[in-house]
Amino acid sequence: MANNDKFKKISEALKKIAEEKEKVLKEVPPSAPAEAPSLPHEEVVVEKRIKAGVDRKIAAYYNPRDQIAEQFRALRTHIYSIEGVVSLKTIAITSSSHQEGKTLAAVNLSVVIAQDSEKPIVVVDCNLRKPAVDIFLGLHTDKGLSDVLMGNAQVSNVLVDTDIKNLTVLPAGGIPTNPADLLGSQKMKDLLAELKEKFDHIILDTPPVMPYADSRILGPLVDGVVIVVRTGKTRREVILRSESILKNVGAKVLGYVLTGIEYHIPEYIHRHL
Repeated sequence: MANNDKFKKISEALKKIAEEKEKVLKEVPPSAPAEAPSLPHEEVVVEKRIKAGVDRKIAAYYNPRDQIAEQFRALRTHIYSIEGVVSLKTIAITSSSHQEGKTLAAVNLSVVIAQDSEKPIVVVDCNLRKPAVDIFLGLHTDKGLSDVLMGNAQVSNVLVDTDIKNLTVLPAGGIPTNPADLLGSQKMKDLLAELKEKFDHIILDTPPVMPYADSRILGPLVDGVVIVVRTGKTRREVILRSESILKNVGAKVLGYVLTGIEYHIPEYIHRHL
């Protein structure tokens, strides 16, 4: 019954968003140009991209005060103010299936935390099957998490500082043949303990729940898990199944993040996290 109420509230929120979008579109004058004029900051964005190689989808990096970045700030605030949660030093970001936007959510969230907290944060690419954190941040690395877990590198030698103040990345490294075994090893537990001594915030980008066991293995090792849901793609039954799987292994599911909405997300969406 609780799950039905949760999804009923989310459905109602999405309906309100659709109504707001339709209202805005009706208010656009008939003479409006077919293409929107260039934004004043576009030249700066291009210049920063050339310099840093950061993907333009990392909105929090290019324009920290635009609507998308502010939504990630609202998400950060809600995550760290969830009632009954004492400590949230390690957070895993996952999804039910592929292509739901979890890595973008993890990176953007990490960027806004780094920008605002003035405390060191590390984003760990735990997707040892199809890593993407380094791609989105324009990093060029040979070794990373998998190499540390296989005993081929020290964590201090594979951590990568970014040009974003306070933000460090632990890339995935080479793609191993046994990702789940590595993530479930004692070395992974020891690594998290070591990172907790060095960083105030640790964000883990993990593979989707349904296809792989990786997130089920990592879930109990972190303080909380956020499930990314792509609007109009993920079926309700799949989302409920993913949450149930995580909870059954002892993971604390903090809530959901909706992606795939191309316009402003009102605050009441985040209140359901």
